[in-house]
Amino acid sequence: MSDFPTAPLKRRFAALLYEALLIGAVTAVAALAAGAAAMLLNAVSPVLASLAATLLLLGAWWLYFKANWHKQGQTLPMRVWKIGLTNFHRARPPLSQLRLRFMWACVFIVFVPMLAYAALRHLLGIPPKPAFGAALIWWILPWGFALLNPDRQFLYDYLAGTRLVDLKEKK
Repeated sequence: MSDFPTAPLKRRFAALLYEALLIGAVTAVAALAAGAAAMLLNAVSPVLASLAATLLLLGAWWLYFKANWHKQGQTLPMRVWKIGLTNFHRARPPLSQLRLRFMWACVFIVFVPMLAYAALRHLLGIPPKPAFGAALIWWILPWGFALLNPDRQFLYDYLAGTRLVDLKEKK
């Protein structure tokens, strides 16, 4: 993968939309286990039940991405759109770097928007629709970063030291 250019943004966004469908399916299956665990643990502690449900969902997402990135360097949508995952040395990223990419993506795509929404709703008393709109800005941040980055990488790729490359054409 040493001579491949950065994948075009349009193809990466198309792959993201496809990925959202697959992650939705992974989440639905994991939510069954998370819901069962939450119901069983809720009698012990609602906080423990929430923590268990959250960890089960995160674990299912990690297993999906790890299985695809580590073995093939691509998820199914990345294969369809001919996009590969490399590090800045143009090699397949080691597991530690994949873990870092996953953690940064979770922070920027899941946790920051949720915390922004919660803070706006509960601390500042902003109504749901404006709070959602403001949280949506935080959700768009990791992908909007690609418009400012000279290599057009998403924020979580930049922070993890990974790249999404175009496997369709060699330079």
